[in-house]
Amino acid sequence: MSVYAKRTDRSNPIFKDRSNIIAAGEDVTVIPVPDNITLCNGCNQNIEQGYLIYLDEESLNRNLPYDLYCDKCTEEYFPSAVYVE
Repeated sequence: MSVYAKRTDRSNPIFKDRSNIIAAGEDVTVIPVPDNITLCNGCNQNIEQGYLIYLDEESLNRNLPYDLYCDKCTEEYFPSAVYVE
């Protein structure tokens, strides 16, 4: 099974209109995430460009990424990733 890495930048529509939802019992809080905030899951830096990581071919085909990583963290954590366009 292969892991796939797809180069993207923060203008990608996948980063538009996001929010974090915190639910505790019946209390629900929705916190909007600005479109220009794209954090690397490895080093937590706000990045302009990085790689969306897909854990299998089905996720890649359905555009359901695991998370976003900067260049350095992609190389460190996913050294055998298959790079796709």
